[in-house]
Amino acid sequence: MITMRGFYENIAERIAKIPMAMVVVPFAVGIFFADAVQSPIWLLFLACVVSLIGVITLTKWWQNCALFAMIFAVGALLHSISYRGEVEYGKPVEMLLKVETSSAEREGYTSAEATIEHCADASLNTRKVVVWGDSLTHFRAGDRLRLTTPIRPFRAEREQYARLMHHRGFVGSVSVNHRATYEYIPAEKRTLHDWAVERLRGAIPEGDGRAVVLAMTTGERGEIRTELRQHYSASGASHLLAVSGLHIGIAFMLVNILLLPLVLLRYGNLLRSILAIALIWLYVWLCGMSPSAVRAAIMFSLLQFSLSSLREYASINILAGTAFAMLALDSHLLFDISFQLSFIAVAGIVLWGMQLYCIASTRFKIVNTIVGIMIVGIASTIATMPLVANTFSTISLVGILINPAVILLANIVVLSGIVALALPFMGVVAEVAAEWQNRVVEWAASLPYGHFDIAISEGAMWGIYAIFAIVTLLFWLLPKREKEQKIEG
Repeated sequence: MITMRGFYENIAERIAKIPMAMVVVPFAVGIFFADAVQSPIWLLFLACVVSLIGVITLTKWWQNCALFAMIFAVGALLHSISYRGEVEYGKPVEMLLKVETSSAEREGYTSAEATIEHCADASLNTRKVVVWGDSLTHFRAGDRLRLTTPIRPFRAEREQYARLMHHRGFVGSVSVNHRATYEYIPAEKRTLHDWAVERLRGAIPEGDGRAVVLAMTTGERGEIRTELRQHYSASGASHLLAVSGLHIGIAFMLVNILLLPLVLLRYGNLLRSILAIALIWLYVWLCGMSPSAVRAAIMFSLLQFSLSSLREYASINILAGTAFAMLALDSHLLFDISFQLSFIAVAGIVLWGMQLYCIASTRFKIVNTIVGIMIVGIASTIATMPLVANTFSTISLVGILINPAVILLANIVVLSGIVALALPFMGVVAEVAAEWQNRVVEWAASLPYGHFDIAISEGAMWGIYAIFAIVTLLFWLLPKREKEQKIEG
């Protein structure tokens, strides 16, 4: 008789054995193809049908070729169907906007992201715009604006930025100020995110420390000064200010430690996983459900599922499966820089970091912890360096050096910030850690050769990643060959 646990583990093992890395690659290539070449939808659909017939009728090598062709065609078809059309710029249009992110301070102005809930031009419904305002114009997430104004395109000289925003669903920007004629409709009710922000503001005095704690714990970045933001960018630590994989990973670690006693109960692992996943998503809701946090939560949910049911788990398979699921839901994510950075960073940690940690680990737990933190920082930084050089035309060498310190401090900031929501006195710990983190970042940004302005082409970037892939493949294959030779001997 199959028990509940046996059935659960059997399903999990079957899922883990699916080679998702071999699925997501042709799927992503198909999306790239559809973005570069506009093909008729009927032709792509026909390609899906023909390749499916090949999968059913062919055998061995040809069957695999047909399978890859089908996955490629499905990716291209989904992306072509999601085409968002052209926008008529410069013409005033009446619309109702819902503000999605609180206004952030820039250099003499503010910016926020908003979704078009209703528009005279129905094709613009559900699309997004950037709302620019003067220094006195501030909005909260959940506010609504009713106005009639033209939508402006993103600057032509910032083609890469415009393309990125287009793939994220943005059609352009609108400008408002405190004197403009628009109807302001405040948010109807407070969200969990609003409660968390107000709770931390009450526990921590105003300053750069509080601004960083709010950004790293709740995703609220409106209080961060422009100068401080530039320091984080120059030092290669700007990823700390956006709730993403690192922050969700810290929450993941915290809830698993707190729920550890549950493993002593019958079905304790299953119960622990269900509660851990629920708490992780509660934290993501607390952070305002930002896209980067949602992506990380999906991955850690799958990781939690595998940890509770398998003796061994393939982290790269989980990563590839997460990427496939998210791209199937929204193919435009493939061109989102935050999506690219998060998955490349995690892939670097999984493929290189884990192997290096096994080589460098000692019998001393404290030393292993420090070594692990350093390896995570170095692996993720090196893995994302070509993409950063291509997108932002800069490489931060000092970021590799300060990663151990800032990641350790980031753990303290996020953990104590989360605890401060229930125990406000812990806000002092979070603030002190954030201030030390700011000092490290400011020192790194002041170094004369801490970062270099280097721009590489897309072709060069993909060439570097091709070399990375070949070296990684050889690194993983060599141990297998050595084992096979020992068995034969």
